[in-house]
Amino acid sequence: MTLIESGRDIDLVEAPILLDEPGRYDIPEEQYHRDPLRHLGGSLSSTTARNLLPPSCPALARWEADHPQTKDAYDLGSVTHSLTLGSGCPILEVPAKDWTQAGEAGRKAKEQARATGAVPLLTKDLAKARAMRDAVHADPLAHALLTLPGAPEQTLIWREGDEETWCRAMFDRLGDPSVDLKTCDSVDDDHLQKAIWNYGYYIQRAFYRRGYRAIYGTAVDFFFIFVQKDPPHLVRVVQLDAELERLGEQKVDEALAVWRSCQASGTWPAYPPIGDITLIGPPRWASTREDYY
Repeated sequence: MTLIESGRDIDLVEAPILLDEPGRYDIPEEQYHRDPLRHLGGSLSSTTARNLLPPSCPALARWEADHPQTKDAYDLGSVTHSLTLGSGCPILEVPAKDWTQAGEAGRKAKEQARATGAVPLLTKDLAKARAMRDAVHADPLAHALLTLPGAPEQTLIWREGDEETWCRAMFDRLGDPSVDLKTCDSVDDDHLQKAIWNYGYYIQRAFYRRGYRAIYGTAVDFFFIFVQKDPPHLVRVVQLDAELERLGEQKVDEALAVWRSCQASGTWPAYPPIGDITLIGPPRWASTREDYY
């Protein structure tokens, strides 16, 4: 097993971080996800904002915010971020074909890595993460955006609107412009459009830009860098159009309203209508299929 440092020292016991002032902070990702404003009633993140809205619901958003999970499926993206941005958790390389081959020693190494804030990754997946890093920095535009003045893995804490709603956002790279890195299955237009819509990246962008405006008092350009997981690891730099920008702002307003209502009532509703039987019919797209008739 090889421990690879990538921006932060490994720490067996990390004291909880609690914040109570708006501003810019450099805190570990794990502490960010534990919500450093939980002692003040909690703060709204971009992820929770998206989960409050359909097709999710407040009950799921509350559960996921209170039970942040670490999954193997997230590890490749996390390590690619760390390597590409030059900041993030340490990486534990596990020299095995798969986790079954890694055996008991690999399982224990994985558990210890997670307990100490490191990300365990098989050698083949680490090679893929390095290839994606190299592809991103080989792209002239992506490289330029990542090397402009700014800093990676920075958290902004602010109060939104009524000055009572705490919010937080961790930027992949904070600056003007700011940048967010995404791994994806394909960088063709259709896949990117679906990913931006299905994962609510347009909501994330609006949310992050609000945080920047609240702290710095100015608007900020915000770009996504998408890199394809499989070779040849194609790269696209994306900026959202005015329509998606408008929709993102609208959805942030909706999420804030739901968050405030749930915070005030202490109730986090599941899917409505509660107590009723839900009638489900065929999906709207089914009528376009030949075998539907």
